[in-house]
Amino acid sequence: MTPVAEAAYPDALPALSRLHWYVVERVLGQGGFGITYLARDTNLDQPVAIKEYLPIDVATRMGDATIRSRSEELRDRYRWGLERFIQEARTLARFDHPNIVRVQSVFEFNNTAYMVMRFEKGMTLSALLDRRGTLPERELLRILLPILDGLELIHNAGFIHRDVKPDNIHIGEDGNPVLLDFGSARQALGASHTLTILVAPGYAPFEQYYSDSTSQGPWTDIYGLGATCYRAIAGRPPLDAVSRSKGILGSTQEIMVPASVIGAGRYSGSLLTAIDHALAFAEKDRPQSIAEWRRELVAGHTQPPEVTDLRVAPIVTARAENASSTQLRASTVSAPSVPPTVNRESKSSPLPLTPTQPREASDETRPRKPVTIIIVLGAAVLAVGVGAYIATTQRSDETSAKVAALEKQLRDREQAAEAERLAKQKSDQQRADEERKAKEQAAAEEKSQADARKRAEEQARVDEQKRRESASKQPPKDTSKANVSTGVPPSKAPPPPTKSTPVTGEAVASLPPATSQPSPSSSEPPKPTSPPQVPSDLLANADRAMASRDYAEALAILKPLADGGNAQAQARLGDMYTEGRGVGQSQTEAVKWYERAALQGDVALQLKLARMYANGTGVDRNPNLAYVWYGIASRLGNATAKSEQERVGTALQPAEREQLDRQIESRVRPMQKKT
Repeated sequence: MTPVAEAAYPDALPALSRLHWYVVERVLGQGGFGITYLARDTNLDQPVAIKEYLPIDVATRMGDATIRSRSEELRDRYRWGLERFIQEARTLARFDHPNIVRVQSVFEFNNTAYMVMRFEKGMTLSALLDRRGTLPERELLRILLPILDGLELIHNAGFIHRDVKPDNIHIGEDGNPVLLDFGSARQALGASHTLTILVAPGYAPFEQYYSDSTSQGPWTDIYGLGATCYRAIAGRPPLDAVSRSKGILGSTQEIMVPASVIGAGRYSGSLLTAIDHALAFAEKDRPQSIAEWRRELVAGHTQPPEVTDLRVAPIVTARAENASSTQLRASTVSAPSVPPTVNRESKSSPLPLTPTQPREASDETRPRKPVTIIIVLGAAVLAVGVGAYIATTQRSDETSAKVAALEKQLRDREQAAEAERLAKQKSDQQRADEERKAKEQAAAEEKSQADARKRAEEQARVDEQKRRESASKQPPKDTSKANVSTGVPPSKAPPPPTKSTPVTGEAVASLPPATSQPSPSSSEPPKPTSPPQVPSDLLANADRAMASRDYAEALAILKPLADGGNAQAQARLGDMYTEGRGVGQSQTEAVKWYERAALQGDVALQLKLARMYANGTGVDRNPNLAYVWYGIASRLGNATAKSEQERVGTALQPAEREQLDRQIESRVRPMQKKT
């Protein structure tokens, strides 16, 4: 794995990172809700596009490549979005439309989810427009109409896109348009959750700025399509909805010029009217379905107009139009004119003009027709603009409330952002304090354990020294003979020491000899009373220490056994980390010891780990690992694990299960050899 990600995408996975059997090659793009990679499917040996769920507002990437919420308060929000991401991928996977991006698979990994899509070669409509400026009507409709068919299919299934713009329309090498990026904030129509929307200025309608999903629907996507068409005929996106709202209320002079004015003479009236209808400010004034808007687009002609030259000249600006009009007027006035000849002697000639009679205009005084046309056209343009202004201001009462709500929402967002920043700063400080305290506690525990081991070793040396000194002394004479010589019967011999009497060398010498065994030889020292070395005895000692809450003693016994590979000691050590007894509570350390014990064939721990990963108990939910641990326990003969493995496997793709089955086989084989 390459140690450093691409500099332009610091949150991205490094190149050559592995996601199951996919290998990341490079970043294709990053948005507010995720990062899209170009990857290689090593099973099928073909390129794929993989989108990673990474909402940058609520989550961040950790050093081990996993994704975590930025704070505990954002954890539920992150998990809710993750579930919607997975559900959306499963829903889109049901659609197989040539103009909708094909979703091939979805899986969870790194505490997030990945959507695998068919990789489309070519370029985006945004890049095409940046290069060409505008598009002729026929080429625009050739791109737009197939997108409408695919989007209508999505709408009929109860979903909306919410981010239609030129960046999300891909033109393949064969010219086929494909609608991309269904991974932005969206949900089923009619759902109750409020979503955080990252809007694209100019392409998002006003309801996406201030409202929840209840006022959004197909008309929301139709606005984005209309704005996309506006960009294709004007060379620039339309005025964003917030600025339009100010113009509608009259607080500014800036009003969006209709498409029917900008595209007049270059595009059909039906197309321009349909674009203006799609860009209506209020959602109720727009077409309510794709079918309705499609009829408006193609009205007036049975097929798109012929276009012989696809290279579109740049749009003439208002300044250029004024300059050309001035030049036309100048050339008209300076043209030489010849006054007509009047035959005064003719009977049909008019009477001489008196001062009170109007004189017939001559060629010099008659208005020039080109100037008249220009004046009329200017008046028409002005009339259209004024008419649009008057029409839109009629809805000012309704819009003013929305604008007020928007301004309040913007203030609330600023306050929320500031509060979130302060909360994050406080959370970071608390986390730093906790990490410092945890390190200090870990250092203190390590020092305590080291001191305990040192004391135990010192005590062992002292005991060993005492035993050696005791063994080097000569045993005393047999007291039974002395009793006989002095006439003291054996029954009067001193009684043996009680349990509370320390068994020293002198006490051993005073014990009566057993009748069935000879007296110990002077060269044979007594057996040392060293601690038991059998693992079962050591585990029993550790259990007694745990029962008496002497966790330091229990840890001093269990740690060497666990490091030496004793599965029971590893399991007990995992319990200590889970419960925080004698060590800092750490689920990561607990899982590490549980896994070491489970890999030695401990079926009970295999089932425990499987349930933890299946239910997300103490760890992040991971169906893949749950499937693996259930599978290992099943292969070792546990009947319950078999049914649980099949249940978890229903949420995985067939290719995923095949890959995981191979991992299970490689894990089980060494365990079966041990048995």
